[in-house]
Amino acid sequence: DQELLKTGSFKLSYYNEYKSYLSSRSSMTVVKTLYSICSTIIGSLLYGIYIRIFPIDTSPDRALIKNFLKQVLSKEIAHRGGSLDAPENTMYAFKKAVERGAKTIEIDIQYSRDGVPFVIHDETLDRTTNGKGAVRSSSADYIKTLNANVSFTEIAEDVGVPTLEEVVKFACDNDVILLFDVKGGGYCSLVVKTITDLLRKYPHFIRQFAVISFFPDILLQVRRFHPRVITGFTRRHDDFRDKLTAPFPYSFRFLLDRIFDLLMFYVIVPALRINMLEVRWTDVCESYLTDVAPLPVLTWTVNDPVRKSYFKKLGCGVMTDTLL
Repeated sequence: DQELLKTGSFKLSYYNEYKSYLSSRSSMTVVKTLYSICSTIIGSLLYGIYIRIFPIDTSPDRALIKNFLKQVLSKEIAHRGGSLDAPENTMYAFKKAVERGAKTIEIDIQYSRDGVPFVIHDETLDRTTNGKGAVRSSSADYIKTLNANVSFTEIAEDVGVPTLEEVVKFACDNDVILLFDVKGGGYCSLVVKTITDLLRKYPHFIRQFAVISFFPDILLQVRRFHPRVITGFTRRHDDFRDKLTAPFPYSFRFLLDRIFDLLMFYVIVPALRINMLEVRWTDVCESYLTDVAPLPVLTWTVNDPVRKSYFKKLGCGVMTDTLL
């Protein structure tokens, strides 16, 4: 809702660029969409069968989960560091978010060609930096030279694309919780290695982060190799209705969404010992929390103060683009 967006440092051009980016991503061909649906549903079933054969015997300590959720649910979560207040997913944004009272920051992770994890949302560099091309096709050295401030002209300084380790060190120094939103499939081995390396260097960081993702395969590998790490499953409940177009009737798209909801609640969540859910705010209401969702819920992305108040009263965690 454009009328709800705050004025000031946020630029409408940035908002329009992001809407255009989302539109281009949603314009999937029928073949790609069908492949995505089939792989998601079949993959979810296979994960459930796999876990039945090779059960996961451990999960995060209950006290760890309780303390973690208490902090995450207590204050607003800076989505990408607060992308309406500062250049998204940058150290500049994270520092500003902490100054404004944030105790939890959601970040996005993509990997460079040489396997270095960077904090950036898109699969490409084009929208949020002055660079071009896919993140996974670019070297770490190249990404480190880019300026990630392309919308906030009042900020004179260059703002780089941070590595994940830079952000983790900042979080440790400032007692901030990080939610790692791992983007894209095919990153399983890299994610496991990243967590292994981080926990070896920052052993106490286990209390300060969770891995969240749309991709069950990533959460499966995290749980198997790092059972004490807190995980969250992200879901849009109208994913297929949004992405599928003609010739598929609405009833067919609705049925696919409901099938995947059943797989999520009865296969993925219990099988992978998921600890929380991240759900788009348009799907969340009081009855959803009491009758449907089996776990604590974080809502995204809520920018209107009235809606923020509503979801806080329901006991949800609130991800927001603005802390002003």
